[in-house]
Amino acid sequence: MTLEELERKIAEILPQVKEFRHALHQIPELAGQEFKTAARIREALAPLGLEIRKPYLKTDVTAILNAGKPKNLTLRADIDALPVDEPDNGCPYRSTHPGMMHACGHDGHAAMLYGAALVLSELRDQVPCSVRFLFQPGEEMACLAKDLMDNGALLDPEPDFITGLHSWPKEPYGKICTKPGTLMAAAGFFRIVLRGKGGHGSLPHLANNPIDCAVEIMTACRAIVPEGCVLTFCACNAGTNNIVIPADLELKGTVRFLEAEKGRKMVADFEKTVREICGKRGIGCDFSCPVPYLPVINRTEDYEKVRSIVTENCGEEAFFELPEHTMSSEDFSWYLQKYHGVFCHIGSGESAQLHSQQFDFNDDLLAIGIRYFVLLAFRIFG
Repeated sequence: MTLEELERKIAEILPQVKEFRHALHQIPELAGQEFKTAARIREALAPLGLEIRKPYLKTDVTAILNAGKPKNLTLRADIDALPVDEPDNGCPYRSTHPGMMHACGHDGHAAMLYGAALVLSELRDQVPCSVRFLFQPGEEMACLAKDLMDNGALLDPEPDFITGLHSWPKEPYGKICTKPGTLMAAAGFFRIVLRGKGGHGSLPHLANNPIDCAVEIMTACRAIVPEGCVLTFCACNAGTNNIVIPADLELKGTVRFLEAEKGRKMVADFEKTVREICGKRGIGCDFSCPVPYLPVINRTEDYEKVRSIVTENCGEEAFFELPEHTMSSEDFSWYLQKYHGVFCHIGSGESAQLHSQQFDFNDDLLAIGIRYFVLLAFRIFG
């Protein structure tokens, strides 16, 4: 198949893929609750002659092309949305689910994967490998990639190579963007509950104010964050009244790191600091900080394969090697811990930021993602 033939096929299906993306955009669902989304995806895949498997969790969709061929390429797209209200800005395919929105482009990622399924299913006799189309739920906070692996979603066959795409603002528009080595950070999410003694606002000496303790903790923690790590307090919940000192306080936030040893030490120092300050002040403390997201690490040999496929088929201008990592996280990291593969961004240039009310996946990027997936199916194994 020539690139010109591929471009013609993509042009033929693009209106259908855009319509599919807009349909998903209207029914955003939160992590692990993507029932309507999964049903819509299954409905779209049904006519394509794929082996569509039963869910391994509740809302995942897995379909296999050319099951008997010896090598497997797994293509993954995330499908969950965010707890964000989409503004009424005249968008004809605006979210119909109050308080939920595709503000991270997962509708676009799923649409690109659907487009690849359309093309590859039509060309199945020419495709030299088996292809798994993995529509993954629960990327945001739930980290369901690991659960899918634990429940056998990547078995029979196991991937010989796995890849995924994510649209990314402020990166060169329309380019496949990635880097060898660490691309994205590990992420953990902490929750601290401080238990003091409430009282009257006019008599602070008779209370033990957890707010004072929280201020000291947040100030002290600035000194324990090493280079290449992040510790951010994102929520502080305590009290409701101007004259009542609260008895309890909750702190929530995130830790990010690139190197496992540095990350473990930072979390240990964080907990030690919190407990020491609480002990000194006579404040009770509950501390938890699970780290479900690993760093996304692209092996150099796999990166070079992808770079060569993109540049040799689409030109040097179609690819951009990112100069540095991002402190954002992705549960695609779990796949790369076990399998050869590469995670890439698609640059969306000056689009609105991810997770903002203004973000909407750019339909003009759909063809780029479809082309990437299809090219890998034809080229990744030689």
